[in-house]
Amino acid sequence: MFHGGVVNLASGCFSGMRGQLTGLLAQPLRRGVLLCAGLVFLLGGEARCGQAEGLSVRRSPGQHVTVFSDGKEVAVHHSGKALDKSYIHPLWTPDRRIITYDSPADHVHHRGLCVGWPDVSGVDFWAEVWAPEGRRGKIVASSLLTDALPDGGARIRESNNWQKQDGTILLREERTWRFLPPRGNLQLVDVNIALTAVETEVVFGSDPGKPREYHGLTLRAGPFGQPRFFNSEGDVGDKQCHGKPAKWCALSGVQSGRPVTAAILDHPSNDCHPTRFFVLGQGMQFISSSPNFGAPKVLKSGESWRLRYRVVAAGAPPKGESWDIDEIYADFCKEM
Repeated sequence: MFHGGVVNLASGCFSGMRGQLTGLLAQPLRRGVLLCAGLVFLLGGEARCGQAEGLSVRRSPGQHVTVFSDGKEVAVHHSGKALDKSYIHPLWTPDRRIITYDSPADHVHHRGLCVGWPDVSGVDFWAEVWAPEGRRGKIVASSLLTDALPDGGARIRESNNWQKQDGTILLREERTWRFLPPRGNLQLVDVNIALTAVETEVVFGSDPGKPREYHGLTLRAGPFGQPRFFNSEGDVGDKQCHGKPAKWCALSGVQSGRPVTAAILDHPSNDCHPTRFFVLGQGMQFISSSPNFGAPKVLKSGESWRLRYRVVAAGAPPKGESWDIDEIYADFCKEM
């Protein structure tokens, strides 16, 4: 039911559209990392921040990196030559609800929380086995590093080559996943992406006759019961949020009898801000940041495109309260 401006997640019901959800905000990180953490990671062990309690990271066989909090999984990062793109799944709320959905039967190339583009100079870095013949691209990690951070958070750093099917490199990418320390039932993940052109010209969205706006940082969420999409501008519903410029876009619902919310926040430093989110309901529960929605993005050789996002994975809020996504967003904006 809708009443004014509050989304009441404790009951799983919506009431309004300012995205007023309450209070547990992520704190800014202090600079610096523990160099020993990366060494422990390379040895296949667990990296912790000194004696302080906080998130830890552990490498597993098969190119998996798991982030833990008090011995429980926060997220699993998947990469390796067998994959077309790296991704995060599962991503848990602190009260043990999963906001990501990996490789569902309807779209097996939907990979939880990931980065992909269906058209980069005609190469498909999204559809995997469904890519057009001869145009299947792969995002191949050249290095993967981790740090435990002084504030109790954790970080995964990828260096990637975006390769054509013949192995030619179109782009080089530096990507960082920063997991902030959980606050109650709120888990935040910051995603920084830097894409640098290797070829003379690289065009994101090169075919104007066949625009494919599902790109950038993408989230295949759920499955949630009673799903509701909403955004920073007060729009409600998948069709109402689709293609609308917004500071953030969210999906709320119920999983295993408890409320859950997932959101992507678009940083104001992004050149596409406020971005036009691609939103798809119809049983798919899909949101993408879509930074070149409606227009191609061109990079000349050596030019870089930098994008920043925050992902919200929220479980049940404190009793009698609700999460405030606008406040979480305002806190994110302080990190310029």
